Amino acid sequence: MALAPITGQSGAAQGAGSDSANSLSQLGEDYTRFLTLLTAQVQHQDPLAPMDATQFVSQLAQLSQVEQAVKSNSNLESLGAQMGSLLAVSGADMLGREVTVSSSQMTLSNGVVDGYYNVDEGATQVTATITDPVGQVVRKLTGLSTDASSLQKIDWDGLDEYGNPVLDGTYTVTVTARRGEDDPVGAYTYRKAEVQEVLFTEGQNYFKLTGDETIPAEAVLAASAG
Repeated sequence: MALAPITGQSGAAQGAGSDSANSLSQLGEDYTRFLTLLTAQVQHQDPLAPMDATQFVSQLAQLSQVEQAVKSNSNLESLGAQMGSLLAVSGADMLGREVTVSSSQMTLSNGVVDGYYNVDEGATQVTATITDPVGQVVRKLTGLSTDASSLQKIDWDGLDEYGNPVLDGTYTVTVTARRGEDDPVGAYTYRKAEVQEVLFTEGQNYFKLTGDETIPAEAVLAASAG
């Protein structure tokens, strides 16, 4: 899905505005044709059997109702576009702030990762498996903290299973937790990353984070003070 920066009007709003303009233009043409037809019929009517004006009045009333409906729709579209613009601008204050999001992605930079995890109560064993962008396992961390009271930092030093440093970049982490040997416990992964860009599309804000990850605004669980 292509995302548009917060500057400018969304394509959907522009398309909606064009629809209203087209409808009003068509309605104007209908008015013109109707009045032309009415004038011609009045000019050529039989004086001894004049036409019933009730039908013309009824048709004029219907055209008037349609005109009001089209104008109301146009006003609603304009209001929606304005609200969308306000929503887009409101997300701009998140630029440069650190946010916590639910994600299996984490970024390695100079031997430090921005990944975190949390487990449900009762876990006695916690393991993290780290894979590279092509799906190869580069490291498995065992004996991790079972503390369920807060987020726990994934303490990976950027070395593979053989003690060799791996390249900085984006990796995927999977955390598993167990109570004993065979009883799985809920485990969840997160990351803390900086908002680098605010994007707006289809009436919704998105944030582009470090590590080239894009998330919807509602995915943010916490944010640092602005």
